[in-house]
Amino acid sequence: MIKPLILFFLLAICSVTVFAENNAVEVGTLVSTGSIKAIFTEFRNNNGKLAVFLFNSKAGFPVKSDRAFAKKIVQVSVPQCEVVFEGIPYGTYAISAYHDENTNGKLDTTFLLGIPKEGVGCSNNPKSRFGPPSFADAKFNLDSQEVGVNIEIKYF
Repeated sequence: MIKPLILFFLLAICSVTVFAENNAVEVGTLVSTGSIKAIFTEFRNNNGKLAVFLFNSKAGFPVKSDRAFAKKIVQVSVPQCEVVFEGIPYGTYAISAYHDENTNGKLDTTFLLGIPKEGVGCSNNPKSRFGPPSFADAKFNLDSQEVGVNIEIKYF
């Protein structure tokens, strides 16, 4: 009876030790972070706000703001607006933005075709095709203390 009891305690101690060692490795891992500085240009006026969305995956990009990793809304200033996202983990990101000229909190579009009535922009300034740009067209890497992104706001 004593041998099975000793074996049980030895197994229990070994399991706790392995668990503690594995957790120590996970807790000790540091994630590098940096800042993304986005400069927006080509506004047609000072009216309203600029809504900026930072995505870390293609899910929801570029229009589903509730799927964004981070978001900011700032007052528009001509000739340029600067938006900085700080403490962002290194990785792949894409930015989408719109100029909410009438400050109604949404991107206004035409009724039939859904073409934006207000200015829009994405990181990498992809060429306009039919429909919004893809995450692949707009993605960039944050792999240093600060990454700068220039985005032109376009009106259709």
